[in-house]
Amino acid sequence: MLSFEEKKKIIDEYTELEAHPVSMGRINYHFPESVREKRIAVNHLHPNGNAFVYAPYLDDADKNGFVNIREATESEIRELITGAIAFMSTDGDEFEEGYEEAFRDAYRTVVILRYENKMWAIYSDDHLEAIFPSREAADGYLADEGFQ
Repeated sequence: MLSFEEKKKIIDEYTELEAHPVSMGRINYHFPESVREKRIAVNHLHPNGNAFVYAPYLDDADKNGFVNIREATESEIRELITGAIAFMSTDGDEFEEGYEEAFRDAYRTVVILRYENKMWAIYSDDHLEAIFPSREAADGYLADEGFQ
């Protein structure tokens, strides 16, 4: 098992993280560039070697999205921290603003599905026909209307 000093040395290599001492000799590491609500990438690095890394995308994360690294190897810690930074660097959107696709119906009518302001808009020519909060809802509408 890695010591507090060894884990601290590994975490300190991530220059995008800021160390913030907390009670009982523990240290939190914040990721100030996070685009998500969470800012703490490493929680409560304790002098006994215990700590938690933010990884809500993993099945073994706790209810707050953290994974314990008490028994983790150096490579596991690096993988978790790199993953936490990557996760916190995105807002979860898989589509970029302005992304669009064209759909046609049996009459060769064309509509455009465009991602705008985190919503899905359907345009016929330059006229807004409908707007939906999710891709699934927009796809359902298009299918119901006969567009492929």
